[in-house]
Amino acid sequence: MKDISIEEQLKDKGIRNSLLIEAFQDIPEAFFLSENLHPYFYEDIRIEKSIEKTEPRVIVVARMLEQLQVKSEENILIIGVDSVYILAVLSKIYKEVYALETAKTYSDWALEVLKNIDITNVHIKTGKLENGWKAKAPFNAILSASEFNEIPKTIKSQLKIGAKLLAPVGPDWAHVMLETIERVSETEYITKALRDNYFIPKPKLIPKIGTKMYPENEIIDEIGISSIPFKAIIKFPIDGLLERISDAKVVLLGEASHGTSEFYAMRQEITKALIEKKGFNLVCAEADWSDAEQINNYVRNQYQSQDWMPFSRFPEWMWKNKEVLDFVEWLKKNNTKHNNTIGFYGLDLYGLENSIDLVINYLEEIDSDLAALAKLRYSCIMPYMSNPTVYGKLVKNQKLESCEKTVLKMLFDLLKNKNKLNHSQAYFYAYQNATVVVDAERYYKAMYYGSAESWNLRDFHMFYTLKSLLSYHGKDSKAVVWAHNSHIGNALATEMYARGEINIGHLCKEHFGSKSYNIGFGTHTGTVAAAKNWGDAMQVMPINDSLAESYEHLCHKTNVTNFTLPLREQHSEKNLRELLSTPRLERAIGVVYIPETELMSHYFKTVLPSQFDEYIWFNKTKAITPLKIKTEKPELKYMHPFGRIDK
Repeated sequence: MKDISIEEQLKDKGIRNSLLIEAFQDIPEAFFLSENLHPYFYEDIRIEKSIEKTEPRVIVVARMLEQLQVKSEENILIIGVDSVYILAVLSKIYKEVYALETAKTYSDWALEVLKNIDITNVHIKTGKLENGWKAKAPFNAILSASEFNEIPKTIKSQLKIGAKLLAPVGPDWAHVMLETIERVSETEYITKALRDNYFIPKPKLIPKIGTKMYPENEIIDEIGISSIPFKAIIKFPIDGLLERISDAKVVLLGEASHGTSEFYAMRQEITKALIEKKGFNLVCAEADWSDAEQINNYVRNQYQSQDWMPFSRFPEWMWKNKEVLDFVEWLKKNNTKHNNTIGFYGLDLYGLENSIDLVINYLEEIDSDLAALAKLRYSCIMPYMSNPTVYGKLVKNQKLESCEKTVLKMLFDLLKNKNKLNHSQAYFYAYQNATVVVDAERYYKAMYYGSAESWNLRDFHMFYTLKSLLSYHGKDSKAVVWAHNSHIGNALATEMYARGEINIGHLCKEHFGSKSYNIGFGTHTGTVAAAKNWGDAMQVMPINDSLAESYEHLCHKTNVTNFTLPLREQHSEKNLRELLSTPRLERAIGVVYIPETELMSHYFKTVLPSQFDEYIWFNKTKAITPLKIKTEKPELKYMHPFGRIDK
């Protein structure tokens, strides 16, 4: 792939301001070569290198400056940016640049770097960020890259009349909203919340993919030679897989449908081995946090019935099935033997109403004042709990004021009172439920702005929840993730990239590197549990044979019934990866299956060896078995998260 200019890369990230683009291109080469950069090289100075990271600070701030509509003026105040690169860029646009930071070491170093390239119009002061820089006010523009609970009046008052301020508001960088404030008079300000959240990463440049067409028979033969066959799931060559997984911190196990028994059973056997032989202690599923919390409490022998039944909304069969039940009972027995150390957690952001209830219930036992505050904060969105999509539509059509700020405040209140509430397991669960409320509120609004935005919000929430779990359980914790192939494969290797979509697989590769091992699954034919349309009853449907242009078709043609195919560079032949590197179709069946429009509804293009580290193949599969639940009362008194199971 040809080298991409800085201008092209900036425009790829949505930056159009000509002054910004020119300033980024005008930084002297000596700036990048300066030995003085070494002590603070955490920000990866060159923009070409920065873009290779997940939304680095340089790009985030550049996009914020784009929104602020920076122009050649007298001065600008920059708060908590921690980027000498950004300061150098702004020095080319403004007569004077004033930066407020908290660390004197950083400030002294940054000034020395700028001095070495003859930039003398940047001034840095250390102190409390909320105080601003009154002595140099008023400012033509103010930008903060550090979040505030509320934008301080002190800082707002340092704007010139007609000038704008942009700052993130919220408890942490992953759960903020961006606000602009324009000063229109001595006492009046206009505040506007921005829809875009620059702290959620965008896809980077797509990796190089193959374009050469190879004879089909050559590809099929190479897959057959390279694959590792197995006759049954219980005979899967697990030791070899564990060796390839090596010291991974995160193993992501996919599925090509949400209703195929073999996918569930295989990843559960792999998970058991990871727990028993590799010390994995977190099982994280594409499931609602609040529902999975009941499973977690059950398998860790801490179960208490709630007044609502988990996994009771569409698609209830996705987790309420015999395959998952078998694993849940195994995990409970394993925990009984080993001090209840292995948890089961939901990464998804649905279940808004239950998460609100769990936050309030927790606070009512700990702090009645905070519980009352939670009820007040959440009262904005609670009338729409039965159908939160209605809430999103009303906000989008400006018929209802967004509740984003109030639910963010509740998250901040929980964080602020962490020590008072005691940083216990119950507090951690409550905080995670509060993040579900924040991100779900955004999700239901984003549904009306386009599929890419809502998809990205959801997958970023799942990734952030995964990181939170790993952080909470300590540096030695390791996680297994169960989710659809479309979530756990690297999005950059698929046509998702062209739609501007990220996923948890891409984010794990960016964050954990080689310590993220991503495994995809596939099948040629069989049956699947799915619905014809969203909200319809589940059916067991026949799966169409895979299309001729697909990876599944190639695997089927090997005549190997079941196999695993290592794809990571150190575990596979270069020839295999080369042969598979020309984009082909891959099938994705969710909870809805429409065989009549399968090509349009259930296939997307991808590059298999860039998408997964390994691919597990079942030529013929069968549907999962949904649980039959006894409905006679008092089912909620039964001490099992799936209710009274009719065996």
